[in-house]
Amino acid sequence: MTKFAIICLIYIQSLAHGFDPRIITAQVFVESSFRPGVVNRGCYGLMQINYETWRKELKLDKARMLEVNYNINIGLNILTIYYRQTGDIWKALNRYNNGYKYHSNYVHKVRAAMNKIYGGRK
Repeated sequence: MTKFAIICLIYIQSLAHGFDPRIITAQVFVESSFRPGVVNRGCYGLMQINYETWRKELKLDKARMLEVNYNINIGLNILTIYYRQTGDIWKALNRYNNGYKYHSNYVHKVRAAMNKIYGGRK
């Protein structure tokens, strides 16, 4: 799948979940650099889903973790959980990456990726 096709899917699914697609596109860039097959320390795909953490709660299918649509949807479901807890997309993103630890530069990385991808446009 091309990078353009992946970004299109991110846009469609982000809007369906009520998120700004530019933020989610930047998040995917930070998580996986748009590489759907990446596996790192038990985290899978574009959204780097931690299978062991979420497998029961979200009834994950491990065989599908690297499928682009499935992975994006699961990542957005996780982000939605954190967004409902915090009411703030940036706090939700921090939890997505760090759980409940608040000392992280993850949000800074996502914002920097947005600037890189979109040239600072909001």
